[in-house]
Amino acid sequence: MCYQIFVEGIGKRLMNACEKAAQDRNYTKIGLGVGLFSDYGSAQRLYARVGYIPDGGGIHYDVNVVGYTQKVVADDNLVLYQYKSLVGQESTYE
Repeated sequence: MCYQIFVEGIGKRLMNACEKAAQDRNYTKIGLGVGLFSDYGSAQRLYARVGYIPDGGGIHYDVNVVGYTQKVVADDNLVLYQYKSLVGQESTYE
């Protein structure tokens, strides 16, 4: 079995479990933050494929919005928050 397929399969199952838990609690949307570096490329692509979109708030360092000309450390805490609507959604995965 290809390692990438194995990892992606786990990622999809984890995403499905989180989305189902949110739906069971009657949440209307779910969100996450994803790192901006190429190390997060697989996760970025997975989230886009399953319907997550940027929240429009720009980039954040931890939970704080990074403003124009603001200096921040370029590390794993530099993220883009994304969300997905759960309204009228059936389970995304098998």
